[in-house]
Amino acid sequence: MKKKFLRKWLPALLIGVIALTGCAQQNNGTAATNEPAANGNTSTGTAGTERIKLRMTTWSTADSYEMQKSVLDNYMKEHPNVEITFESVPDGYDQKLLAQFAIGDAPDIIMLGETHIPIFSENGGLADLTELAAGPNGIKRDEFYEDIVDYGKYKDKLYSMPKDWTNMAILYNKKLFDEANVPYPKAGWTWDELYETAKKLTKTENGKTVQWGFKLPGTDQRRVQPLVLAYGDGIVSPDGSTYQGYMNSPGTVQALQWLSDAYHKDKIMPSSTDTDSFKGIDMFAAGKVAMDFNGRWPIEKYMEDPQLDFGTVPLPVGPKGANNFVFYGGWGIYAKSPNKEAAWDVIKYMTSRGGAEIFGDFGFVAYKPVAEEKGQASDPNYKPFTDEIPNTKTMPDMIDVDYPKSGKPAFTEALEKILLSESDVKQVLDEAAAAADQAKQK
Repeated sequence: MKKKFLRKWLPALLIGVIALTGCAQQNNGTAATNEPAANGNTSTGTAGTERIKLRMTTWSTADSYEMQKSVLDNYMKEHPNVEITFESVPDGYDQKLLAQFAIGDAPDIIMLGETHIPIFSENGGLADLTELAAGPNGIKRDEFYEDIVDYGKYKDKLYSMPKDWTNMAILYNKKLFDEANVPYPKAGWTWDELYETAKKLTKTENGKTVQWGFKLPGTDQRRVQPLVLAYGDGIVSPDGSTYQGYMNSPGTVQALQWLSDAYHKDKIMPSSTDTDSFKGIDMFAAGKVAMDFNGRWPIEKYMEDPQLDFGTVPLPVGPKGANNFVFYGGWGIYAKSPNKEAAWDVIKYMTSRGGAEIFGDFGFVAYKPVAEEKGQASDPNYKPFTDEIPNTKTMPDMIDVDYPKSGKPAFTEALEKILLSESDVKQVLDEAAAAADQAKQK
């Protein structure tokens, strides 16, 4: 597996190595050195007089960068023997890290998205955190949402701890529901019920649709996965070895026929042409879409809009039950870091109260005490998200390390064909499954 992986990524690695070799040993980030804090608090694992220098990297910019840096500054005030250099790489983040892995000079602490975890761990770039998390300076698992922590796992090993996360929910415009005399959706509703509700909320004038019942970014293959999992077992086998019988299974065909009908038959969802005509306009906030499939990101803005009365409800269920997925940000440790225990202590601080109290103002956090204090499990606009945590499923890009080159292009092309015009859904998916398996063998 590892040799196959390296063959696939070698061209990108070589380009990155050439670019980075001349500055491999330089520290390009913002160095922050702190004088000893007055309280001398060194209660968490890095107490002592030995000076420890760590590097940390992130793709964040602007406010997010400053927020993360402020957490590190607080940590260093409490741990005066630790110096952390913070490196922001907003462009080419993946390529730079892969190149740093190749030359053996990556930062000690690495910010990770969920799709980085299989790629970087297969490449030998990430340290297994399982023993650190369970050790004397470990975490108390019952203080964290277990399913969110487990999203940092790959092949049953923990490679990342969560910074913040969001899953998906349905946002609905109460005004539009009231105007149509349609009852608000409730937890436990089905995808078929969503479909029928969307039909009632779709309006046309002079043969032109002016209000759509539902908006799902259908060409975004990842966001279509909850619909697929509602009817089938996903698009790839559980061991990541094949797409045949999964990407083109009867359940997947049924799910994408649902999607095709929504776009072409009943036109309850805006097409790409429709959304392009509203470019720069939030169609949900503008009242052009009655229900939106989204994460936490716009909630605060919507709450501040006096013209928008909205509600939040969990995703519908299907024949296969309830399911959801997570957009995830976390931190891991470079496999060759000489200071793994010190790096772990920083990560522990950032993912528990030390960081969660700051990150929790802008995103969901996995540390329960802070999540509860900030109302993430009780506020009616947030609760549907946290209620869905137990329904978290593993996405194909975390099952098959080759997914970016095999399953993703084939499935995305299938979605584009299905949404472009009415197609034979089964035939399209048969071709996609064959293409994905063929690409996987290369």
